[in-house]
Amino acid sequence: MPRAKQFDEEEVVEKAMTLFWRKGYRNTSLTDLIEYIGINNASIYNTFGGKKELFDRTIEHYRKQNYEGMSNFLASQHDIRLGLRSVFRKIIMDDWKDEDKKGCFIANTISELLPHDPKLMGIIQSYRKDVVKTFQSFLERGVKDGQIPPNKDLYNISNLLYTLMMGLKIEAKSKLDPEGSSLRVDMVLSLLD
Repeated sequence: MPRAKQFDEEEVVEKAMTLFWRKGYRNTSLTDLIEYIGINNASIYNTFGGKKELFDRTIEHYRKQNYEGMSNFLASQHDIRLGLRSVFRKIIMDDWKDEDKKGCFIANTISELLPHDPKLMGIIQSYRKDVVKTFQSFLERGVKDGQIPPNKDLYNISNLLYTLMMGLKIEAKSKLDPEGSSLRVDMVLSLLD
């Protein structure tokens, strides 16, 4: 009879995500994971299949957590420009306060492991599609409410908002200037005028 797990699988994924996010996939050894998470090698293999499979779970966890947080926030906003400014201000301030200067886990993964990993490529393309669709739905609501002129190319503006978001996250790995970043957000949002 197999032994019962002595750990919470989601807690392990969360901890592994933090470590991979700080160090990257290649710079995180199995020994690092075992020490940081506090479970043994056999548990990692038996539960997740190995380091790579655990990494894939952490990316999926980050994608879901990040997307749902943004989506739920935007769904609660009534003022389109203020809602978007608030999303980007949170991104800027969270990254500015991050002492580890981790940037975006997805952007880090793109630069470290893509384009040579089809599974990760699928996760990341799905994330982009979901975020762009959420931005576009939010902007369409603004058109219906009369907050945005109806002649705007909402699909391309939504893609630009995604690109801005990822760029701010990458910029966060260096010395981030919150005021300069906020000005760039305002410039992009002026496309909605």
